[in-house]
Amino acid sequence: MILKGKTALVTGSTSGIGLAMAKAMAKQGANVMMNGFGDKETAIAAVKAYGVAVDYHGADMSKPDEI
Repeated sequence: MILKGKTALVTGSTSGIGLAMAKAMAKQGANVMMNGFGDKETAIAAVKAYGVAVDYHGADMSKPDEI
C-alpha cells in the first residue's frame, strides 16, 4: 500500500498498537497526525524517522470538547 501524499490520523499513537500503526503508515509515506497521552516526544521522533510530516494533539477522544 502506498500512502504518499495522504494523511493518517492515529489515535492512541504514543505507545503499543497505535504507535505501531503510526510507524507503519509513515513507512508507507503517509503524513501522520498523532494523538495520545504517553511520551509524545519519543513517539513523534520514531515516526519522523521515516521522513514524513508529523503533528500531535493530546486529547481524550472520549470527550467531545477536547477533540
